[in-house]
Formats: sequence, structure tokens, C-alpha cells
Amino acid sequence: MHSMTIAIQNRNIHILEIDAPVESKQLPIVFVHGMACSANIWNAQLNYVAQTRRAIALDLRGHGASTPPADDDYSPEACAADIFAVLEALELDRIALVGHSYGSCVTLAAAAAKPDTIAQLILVDPPIDSTQFPPEVYQAEIVPMQAALETEDWRSTLENSFRGALTGGTSATQDEILARLAATPKAALLGTSRGLFAFKAVEALDRYLATPGAQTHAILAPSNNFPFSLHVLRPTLTTTTIPNTGHWLMLDAPEEFASAIDTLIFTL
Repeated sequence: MHSMTIAIQNRNIHILEIDAPVESKQLPIVFVHGMACSANIWNAQLNYVAQTRRAIALDLRGHGASTPPADDDYSPEACAADIFAVLEALELDRIALVGHSYGSCVTLAAAAAKPDTIAQLILVDPPIDSTQFPPEVYQAEIVPMQAALETEDWRSTLENSFRGALTGGTSATQDEILARLAATPKAALLGTSRGLFAFKAVEALDRYLATPGAQTHAILAPSNNFPFSLHVLRPTLTTTTIPNTGHWLMLDAPEEFASAIDTLIFTL
């Protein structure tokens, strides 16, 4: 595995990459992490899938070793533009794309923007689409959280949310994720939170799937079965559920998760 930095408009995007051991005709695969994480959360999966194909993971803007944007734009669409800049630098025309959590929003934005580039899309425990909430539900559940994130208690608000998402996972995963959360800059955390609330995930999924040949699948934790989960809103989205995991499936069950990814890339 090697590390490199790609310059993009006065910023740097950091990536991890492993080349296939032999010349491979299989699609390269790109992994995109979620909020408060970085490319190295995919280490086990990178090593697994690189047995057959080129494997890449990037640090989202303002995360890991990637520099933050000057305009504080952490929206899925802005982060998706970084993906395409990385693909251009690496001379990759067509890929399989995997996104976890907020990274699912980023990959959906990328797939909707350039569907011909994304041959296969795998969404890992994608968040609910709160833009689909009825107005009264949005006012009752989302608006108070948005308001809390703009107060001095913003970090405890996020930590409580993360602790809820960690339910079902291992204690080791909980320790790692909470440590990553504590180390992530405020601008990145609040920027991605705002981006999450505003992103119309269902609309992006519909745009991608309207493209002939578009292929997507979701890998879920058992708890991801809410009324506004993507696969509930769009039942044609096929799913795989990995038991005994929380939101960070790649840490709770690294081998099973990597095997599922590898199998899906071959069969989608």
C-alpha cells in the first residue's frame, strides 16, 4: 500500500492505493469514508480486493491528510468533484465506487453527476434521506438537531448521535470511532452535518439508476431499517445485511464485509 497526495485547486487530496499483483482487467475500485473518518478505515478491504484489482481510498476534504476547502464547502456535490479530480489524475475512466455513511451521499452525488464513469455503486449503511420527511416530522426531529449543532454543545450532540450509531458493534469499534470523532476538526464535522441534512439522496439515486446499465447495491447493518432508509424508500435497491454489526461494518466484521464487497463487484 502506498500513499500519495494529489493537488487540486490549491488543496491536496490524500489517497491510499494498492495495485493489483498482476495486470488486471477488473474494474478499479474506489472507497469513500464517512464523517470523522479517513482513508485508512478501509485498510482491510483495500488489502482484500487488491488481490484482483487496483484499489484506492481517498481522504475527503478536511479529513485525514486532505486539506480543508477555503470556502468550507463539504457538501456531497463538492466532495464528489474531488473524486473526479482524483480519477483524472490517476487516469481512470470507469470504476466501481463504494461509499460509507456520509461517503454514500458523496458517491451518490458522483454517480448522479457522471453515471457513465461509475460502473457499479455500493452504498454501505447509507443514512436516511431526511429531505423526504413530512414537514412536521422534519420540524420535530431534524430542526432541533440542526439548532443544537450551532451551539456550544455541538460536539456532545454529535457524540450522542455517533454512540447511537455504534449500537450493535464491537467495543473496539466504539473506542476507535469516538477517538476519530474527537480528533476531527470542527469545520469538517459541522460542514458534513449540514451537507447531510440538505442532500437529496433519493433524487440522486433515481438519476443514477435512470442510466442504462447502472448497478447499485446496499450493504447494511441490521439496525438500518427505518421508514426513510434508502432501500425502504426505493425497494428496488437490493441489499445485503451483515449480522452483529453497527454502523461501521468494515470495522465490526472486516473479513465478512470485504468478502461481500468482492463478491458484489463480480456479480452486480
